[in-house]
Amino acid sequence: MAISGILVHCLTDALHEVEQKVSSMEELTTYGIHEDQYVVAVVEAPSDKIEKVVKKIGRMEGVLTIYTTYLTIEDEIDNDGKLKTNLSATQHMKMEPREDNR
Repeated sequence: MAISGILVHCLTDALHEVEQKVSSMEELTTYGIHEDQYVVAVVEAPSDKIEKVVKKIGRMEGVLTIYTTYLTIEDEIDNDGKLKTNLSATQHMKMEPREDNR
């Protein structure tokens, strides 16, 4: 299981709605709102699914961008030091440019 801390940067008028949607997602735990513009959350999911979770949040109405504050994949590394999943940590952190029509 990978664990990633994220800040979801939102439009002010969408902040509480985004927080509710994010907190209802099974893979996420929210820790409130920071500086009236960020939803603070932790994603816990297999490393090959984190990118999908982040993309889903990024498509929500009112979300401007998502910042990764940390990522740990320690328990997904085998005895040889290789990631057990098919994706690398670099691939997990890539964000595609957002399209206006989502």
